[in-house]
Amino acid sequence: MRETANDSMGRREGKRFPWAPVVIAALVVATLALILKALLTPAAAGTASSQTPGPAAPLVGHYAPDATLVDLSGNQVALSSLRGKVVVLNFWYAACEPCRLEMPALERYYQAHKGEGVVVAGANIVDNAQTTQDFTKAIGVAYPVFRDPGQRAYTTYQVTKTPSSFIIDRDGVIRQVVVGPLDTSELDQTVKPLLRA
Repeated sequence: MRETANDSMGRREGKRFPWAPVVIAALVVATLALILKALLTPAAAGTASSQTPGPAAPLVGHYAPDATLVDLSGNQVALSSLRGKVVVLNFWYAACEPCRLEMPALERYYQAHKGEGVVVAGANIVDNAQTTQDFTKAIGVAYPVFRDPGQRAYTTYQVTKTPSSFIIDRDGVIRQVVVGPLDTSELDQTVKPLLRA
């Protein structure tokens, strides 16, 4: 019996390569690869102010915890009362040599930028009011200086070394934490963009 052209075509159609399952499998593998890549790739660092701040915690990108300090006249001052200003919250004490070295730079920065809404808030963690006042007067510091009786703010902000500074934006969000002495160039890098925001 002879094969006809139609018979021959029918057999070829029956031996076709199963493309549909291969294409579906390839799409599934590609989709899984994209999902894994998205999950394992860190988020791009956008502008910090465009991200929703986290709850109050002493961490960058979180709202600054509220704490109450005491000014040198004995009045209680809540850190939240400084909202609307860019705050450099600086933890220090008189016998801390690196603290003493950074204070003139903090003073110069405060004097140059206080009209733009910068506040340097020095939080002395150890000394009494008289020692703090005598020390800041001798060194020529005019920015607001507070005491932290019982080291409550120090504990709330989880400070481990002095000096330690928290740069807080106008909305009360921590934008940088610096352990060790600050200098003017570091302040410029961090604070100036917050003044424009």
